[in-house]
Amino acid sequence: MKLSAENKKLIVDEVDFVTKKMNAEEDPSKKLYYFSAIPGMIQRVYNIDYDNDLVFAHFVLQAVFTVINERIVALRQKGDGNVQLSLEQFEKLEQLSVEFGIKLKENKSVDTVLKKFVLLLTSTTGNGYYLMQKGFLKI
Repeated sequence: MKLSAENKKLIVDEVDFVTKKMNAEEDPSKKLYYFSAIPGMIQRVYNIDYDNDLVFAHFVLQAVFTVINERIVALRQKGDGNVQLSLEQFEKLEQLSVEFGIKLKENKSVDTVLKKFVLLLTSTTGNGYYLMQKGFLKI
């Protein structure tokens, strides 16, 4: 990513804060709430320091938040219990967020971790849940 040191630090500091808050929370919904700050900060930064990789990261991370949040709503409000969420998925969300921050700090590509985020997102969908049940999809 081609970012100013100042803007990269804004993202890295936000990820560090978010992952500490996620780690302190037991409630999966609150973990997801804190996670939502990461794509939010990325969007603010790319609006002033544009980078294609940031747009891609924002798209993936925002999709992760949206899909997992929709699953939580389906479980709570709509009574759709066919696709369950597990604590493992929220632990993975936290782990991947930490990994994302480390990659940014080290000026390494985040593509590999974004792929892992997409697999996590997929695990929360009907088809992904089915693939996990078959043992094909592993997060």
